[in-house]
Amino acid sequence: MANTHDITATAPRIAIEKRASPLPNRLTAHMTPDPSSVRALWQRLESEPAMTFHQSLAWVQAWSKGTHTALCIVTLEQDGVPFALLPLEIGHMGGLKIARFAGTGFSNENTGLIDLGRLDDVAPVAPEDLTTAMRQAGLDADIVLFDKMTPEAAARAPFSGLSRVYHQNPSFQLPLSTDFSAVLAQINGKRRRKKFRVSERRLEAIGGYRHITGNDATQAQRLLDAFLAQKPVRLASQGLPNVFADPGIQAFLAELAATPTGEGRPALELHGIELTGGDHAGQIIAVAGLTIKDRHVTCQFGSINEEIAADASAGELLFYRMIECASAAGHSVFDFGVGDQLYKRSWCPQRTELLDCYAPLNLKGRLAAPLIAGVIRLKRTIKTSPTLHRAAAWLRGILVRRSVASPEGD
Repeated sequence: MANTHDITATAPRIAIEKRASPLPNRLTAHMTPDPSSVRALWQRLESEPAMTFHQSLAWVQAWSKGTHTALCIVTLEQDGVPFALLPLEIGHMGGLKIARFAGTGFSNENTGLIDLGRLDDVAPVAPEDLTTAMRQAGLDADIVLFDKMTPEAAARAPFSGLSRVYHQNPSFQLPLSTDFSAVLAQINGKRRRKKFRVSERRLEAIGGYRHITGNDATQAQRLLDAFLAQKPVRLASQGLPNVFADPGIQAFLAELAATPTGEGRPALELHGIELTGGDHAGQIIAVAGLTIKDRHVTCQFGSINEEIAADASAGELLFYRMIECASAAGHSVFDFGVGDQLYKRSWCPQRTELLDCYAPLNLKGRLAAPLIAGVIRLKRTIKTSPTLHRAAAWLRGILVRRSVASPEGD
């Protein structure tokens, strides 16, 4: 079993008394790099429907294995009874060590893992006691940034007392029911059906299509390969770097697609639109990756072929089919994830403003915290201003093209 480090921080602070009995409401932190040492607790906490998939054992282990990222798994206890598990990693930025949720660069909403059944018995967690406990438990970071937190999660212990800013991007949701007509009625069902029929007719005209899923390893890898070929083209056309180029990220996605859930489906469920006839028979022209937890479906990524049947809106067609299937399966919500884009607005009547909570662990972290919060606010200002957003996109495009053109560009 991996070595662990323990420390006790007292909350609230009281005068020391000469007695042998333990102080009440002791906040204790334990840290380990080994998920297996806390597997039972992890599986119990992630079974709570309110906890998101992005702190699940499947997500974190696939991330660590694929990217070779070292984990810092922090367990919080009060009076010796665990109530929270925080799977973290440490990254570096300008000489600053920042602890964040493992794999959060590719996640959507985060919650941590909290025992909601015990939460009423957990005393309020003071920020200074939380940071002291994590630091002295061995978390070698300057600041902890719990980003993309749902409002409900940010209001719970141990996050409720932390400083926070709004995340630069909201996330978007489409409520589901088994009545697919009622689902579409939320977003102008008549227009949505018309667009769907137009897409189908255009694909039928070039030989037809089918909606496929990665139910076996071969098909899953085929879909993932199509995504990894399509996405860079789309990103380049938008002046964006290819964030999926790293072999570690590709290995992470492949590992997640190969990891079975308790229900027997892959942890990352891959969907695609494949042409069945004509000159392009067998070509996959749209791909999406979904995760499902407790009837909550989240779209992790998507791509389209920019050259074949570009006028058929294959991406929209794929979303229509996936949402139709999710509705029929009895799922409660189709989450389009983080990022404000027109196609998400067209599908989703709901949006969620996410929060970034942060906790400095030392002097360097305290000095950096206002700068980090300021950068997040600046990003949000740019993204919510059409003029500033266009200017930033133009500048980013120039920088990305220069980086691609230079063999030593970073």
